[in-house]
Amino acid sequence: MGHLISLPALIARPFTLDDAAGVNALHAQIHWPVPSAAQWEWLAAHPAHRGGQPIGWVIDNNGRIDGFIGCQRRHVFHRRQRLILGSIHSVIVAPYARGSTRTLLDTVAAEPDLAATVILNANRIGSPVYSHRGYAPLAGPSHDVRISWILAPTITLMSRLMRQSLERWPGMVNVFGERFSPRASTLFNPRLIHWPKGVHLIEDLSDNSAYGQFWRDLLAEPRMVSDRSPALMRWFCQQPDRMRPPLMLGYHDDRGLAAYALAQISKTGPVDVAVLEILDMVALDRAPDTALPALIKAIKTAAYKMEAAKVRLPVVNAELMRRLGSLARSAHREGAWGHGFIKAGDAALFDSWSPTAFDGSDGFTLRQPPAPRMAGSRTPPPENSPD
Repeated sequence: MGHLISLPALIARPFTLDDAAGVNALHAQIHWPVPSAAQWEWLAAHPAHRGGQPIGWVIDNNGRIDGFIGCQRRHVFHRRQRLILGSIHSVIVAPYARGSTRTLLDTVAAEPDLAATVILNANRIGSPVYSHRGYAPLAGPSHDVRISWILAPTITLMSRLMRQSLERWPGMVNVFGERFSPRASTLFNPRLIHWPKGVHLIEDLSDNSAYGQFWRDLLAEPRMVSDRSPALMRWFCQQPDRMRPPLMLGYHDDRGLAAYALAQISKTGPVDVAVLEILDMVALDRAPDTALPALIKAIKTAAYKMEAAKVRLPVVNAELMRRLGSLARSAHREGAWGHGFIKAGDAALFDSWSPTAFDGSDGFTLRQPPAPRMAGSRTPPPENSPD
């Protein structure tokens, strides 16, 4: 009963897997990707939810699902102390339940064991509600900066013009159809790539692997870090609705793995270009200044091979900006609206936290590119592709 909050004729209660059809209908109404039954079960199996804690809440209007908020618990560690963070995603409210967003947000924030709640992908329309409910913007640049490296400028411009046309004439979506879909991404084999010096493909996620030692080294550092343990990464890589496995790359120094990056291909809408999204990127304190730029170079190489038109870093913390240096300064700036907010009982505790997109929902809510088109596709080939 502790989770029940009443509105006139509306109740917010914990989501169960029996609610998936109703929540999926909300996703479909606003053209968001609709999770499969296996995807919902996978979310519920997150290591931080093994105590049976809800993975979301619904607005239940006499059996009809009129609203949903997802909340994935994340473990964060500060000087060996483990805290629980609630990462909000997929906030959807039907038009006739307007106003219940605040109920859903307040329900999540009322969870007694959460040290903080955060959202890292608020959209332009929804951003103001977080400030109204007591959320503070994350420290810059995480709050309102996304950066990208454009690999195919002509295709990217064509996509932008098509999106602008759809804003004026939505019915043109049936004329345009699905454009700019990559044909080679499902055939991409990272084992065949000649990676930059020091960069290696991460395939072994066992506890005693090089990645396992990297996690132990990261955990020993004095900053606040989010759970990137081998066990969590094994769970993450088993996502059923992903078109292809995520790309995990590591930078090695003479002592072992010193930095790593996690990337996943996505395609936001029918006329959007394919983008290789950098979901996570972190370096140990000992990592050289060349580590993260080398990983960016490697990810660009992979993006060309996958026929992605851009590489994007959707959540950029100050540490990443510093370590990327001129590479970040020369990147294209995206955004210009607030998309990162936090509500914490002890705000000062999170001063040393450097979030990435991995702390949000991009890893499992981004739209996947459709199946590759066959010969005769009108999709242009990528530009400036390296040999």
